[in-house]
Amino acid sequence: MVDHEDGRMMLLLEEHLRRERERTESRQRELDEAAGLLAEVTSRTLGALDMRVEPLAGSVSPAVVNHLLRESRGMVRTFVLTVERGPALDESTVRANRERIERGDTQRAIYPADVLTTLAGQRWLGVWAEAGEDQRLLPATATEFAVFGESAVVALGGWDDPDSGYVLLRDPLVVRLYTDYFDLAWRYASPVPRGGAAGGDDDPRLVELLGLGIKDEAIARHLGVSLRTVRRRVSRLMAVNGVDSRFQLGWVLAERRR
Repeated sequence: MVDHEDGRMMLLLEEHLRRERERTESRQRELDEAAGLLAEVTSRTLGALDMRVEPLAGSVSPAVVNHLLRESRGMVRTFVLTVERGPALDESTVRANRERIERGDTQRAIYPADVLTTLAGQRWLGVWAEAGEDQRLLPATATEFAVFGESAVVALGGWDDPDSGYVLLRDPLVVRLYTDYFDLAWRYASPVPRGGAAGGDDDPRLVELLGLGIKDEAIARHLGVSLRTVRRRVSRLMAVNGVDSRFQLGWVLAERRR
């Protein structure tokens, strides 16, 4: 008798919990909808514009970039995630980019430092430097976009997801935000090392590469010297600067750049 009563109570409790869970989930959906409506009303009250976002299919991305290069005016700001893929690598778009620079519109580009560690990356930097592009490096870049004057941005659909595809953004506020982000990054980026073969222990290119946080193996490939030579020069720099670790040396070099 007791077991039967316990079983009946358990069934009643389970039914009660099921109904309460359904009511809770329904209430949560209502709260979520209300929050969305509140945010929309608040934005409209503040005079915010709806974001104009156009997803770009992979097949049309080069044509869109090509059109923006030919029709927009002002500086082009390019924040590069990789030179191995993207919507602006076809011959027609590269040609339009060159023509834009030649007609006098400034183009600035920020690359990840590891672009120096491959032949393809070095060739890319060389071609665009010769065309007149102003180039700087960051230790790493987390996204990719291009700002065309004040008219549009072509950016990754997901901030740090190269597989998310590209979108075209035309909202003036969004264009301004991307512009400001680029300009801030430009201030802290380092010039691309130039010049001929590496010199002695005080080679300024070695200092620049170390300051960017590039590993010894990659530095050796870029400078065309042995890994042992790089490590010997790094040890010499540590002794000259009175530090005991690569971390301390990096900090000293960063302070020197600033």
